[in-house]
Amino acid sequence: MQTYRKLLVLLLFSAAAASMTGCGAPKSSTGQDFSTQQAADSKAAEEPSNMILLNNVLYHDAGRTVYTMPDHTDGTIQSVTANGTAPSCNEEANFDCKGASYCILADGAAGVITDEAAGTCELFLADDTVEFQGVYKKRKELSADTLKWLSFYYSLSESDRNALSMIPSEFAGQVAGTGTYASETDATETSYLEALTQEELNATEALAQYYFTEEVTSFEGVDQIYPADSSDPQYHNSGIEDDYGPGNIIIYRVLTNLDRRDGNPFRYISIARKSKSDDWKIINSGF
Repeated sequence: MQTYRKLLVLLLFSAAAASMTGCGAPKSSTGQDFSTQQAADSKAAEEPSNMILLNNVLYHDAGRTVYTMPDHTDGTIQSVTANGTAPSCNEEANFDCKGASYCILADGAAGVITDEAAGTCELFLADDTVEFQGVYKKRKELSADTLKWLSFYYSLSESDRNALSMIPSEFAGQVAGTGTYASETDATETSYLEALTQEELNATEALAQYYFTEEVTSFEGVDQIYPADSSDPQYHNSGIEDDYGPGNIIIYRVLTNLDRRDGNPFRYISIARKSKSDDWKIINSGF
């Protein structure tokens, strides 16, 4: 009988909890219950993040300020819930920012002005959105390699990020103030990347992979590898890379497993040939 009473109490408690109503469970930008998606993202091991709920979309603190200070606001944070608890009402946060102005930066991106006097605007992103130097994209639009690289990029300190000149190809031509493929392919200049066929790119990348994995085993293999932009100054290194024109040279930016563990930046490897009838060879490598 005692066991039966305990079971009955548990059932009544569960039913009462299920019938409780509030502002409604927040939805992610993909329409799923956030609690379900959060579990799938394996965030339980991390510290609870700062969150805001705006227009039924839950945004997480990206851990950095917005790339460019916005010139408008769209409202203010009206209420604050307990830290570590997902907000359940629109214009609600789970950290101390009641009354702070916010703005919608893009689909899946928002900013909260946490220090108006200092002009500090914290970046918040929905779970399906990423940002690179002020450009916002949906995760589904990007390759797994680019998402992995972005995760690594934002794990670096700001000074280390600034030391990296590489722009993922999926953001080429969209980052303000950079010369990318849009300017590389005009009538006066040929892109080093576009001058090669996919088969040639596959062959040169395989040679770079072999070098850092088999030929020099101390590098412990490749973690990330991307073709350098045609604007990369390494292409104009006098007496070495500068001796080769588009179609006969490609430079890769490479992060080896050794360099990643030691906190080193991307290094380069230059692969070239004298003519299309010659074999590809590694002609230079370094930081």
